[in-house]
Amino acid sequence: MRPPAPTAYDGEGPSSQGSLEGSSQGSIVQLTENFRLNPDLGEFISTIYRRSFKPQKAQERELGKFFQTIRPQLGQDIGIPLGIADAIRHFLLALSNVMQRKPQELLLPPTIGQADDPSVPASSMDHLSSKALDEPHLPVSLAMIQLETTASRLESTGYEGHVRAEAAVAAALVASIQSCMPEASIFVATPYRVQRQAVRNILKKTHFPHSPSDATRRMKLSETPISMKNVTVDTIERLQGAEAAFVICLFSIPPSAGVDVSFLLERRRLNVAISRAKTLCILVTSSEVLRPAIRVLTNEGTAKGYAFLKGFAERAWSTGLSINLDAFETAGHLF
Repeated sequence: MRPPAPTAYDGEGPSSQGSLEGSSQGSIVQLTENFRLNPDLGEFISTIYRRSFKPQKAQERELGKFFQTIRPQLGQDIGIPLGIADAIRHFLLALSNVMQRKPQELLLPPTIGQADDPSVPASSMDHLSSKALDEPHLPVSLAMIQLETTASRLESTGYEGHVRAEAAVAAALVASIQSCMPEASIFVATPYRVQRQAVRNILKKTHFPHSPSDATRRMKLSETPISMKNVTVDTIERLQGAEAAFVICLFSIPPSAGVDVSFLLERRRLNVAISRAKTLCILVTSSEVLRPAIRVLTNEGTAKGYAFLKGFAERAWSTGLSINLDAFETAGHLF
């Protein structure tokens, strides 16, 4: 299975390209203050504008402490493969440690941006004031997971299997965040409809027990579907103009899919997806997107999008995640 080859944007109607690209009529007024984005996210987004804006919002100091409350048995509780659920839990715990300025060994620090860690090059903190470095809480709004899917046979790492694994990662992120912050708004932003449907399908099958006790976890009657009240899974075009505390952006592809990478590297598409976040943006991507073929970058528009994506990667706390599709399919996660 391969994703459709969209002519402009994988939206829902004939006006989707216009809504994304913007109108060429009339004058454009750029605001210089932003009351939605945290400072590090705002600084990154402003790199593509002629005038930088000043974020007027600070990240909630308790965020890191909330992530510390994610239960070790969450994967077992909600029916997501344990390896994926555990990896996501450790990812969020490492982010929590970064925010609280505690040691962690999982995440690679940004090469540009806010970091106060012994392993971070001093040059990456040059722009921070002494006051910022003295703060007990380190705002972190940009995080990245580099997803790799493997299989015993190369042909088994096709687009369909990769999308299901990517959807499981997104569902684990949603469930983990919701388990410790049930009222938080969450977006899962997808370039393609097939990704949107895969995430929706697995979330429908994901359950939380009412009680944390072992006895209750074994009783199917005690389980309830994950609450979707504050969770929106949709294509990027349909999320334009909206905002959420947490945004999970799915921009990964397998090596053998033959997907049009230039579609994913369209700068406005990346900007719309990433800038929906008010608190934390988690980008799920892959080496095929982060390191595309040189021929792909001969297009000026694609090159700009790649530079924007690279800027995010340089500012994000990141880790890798490898999923074996053979084991994944054997576990029965066919959505």
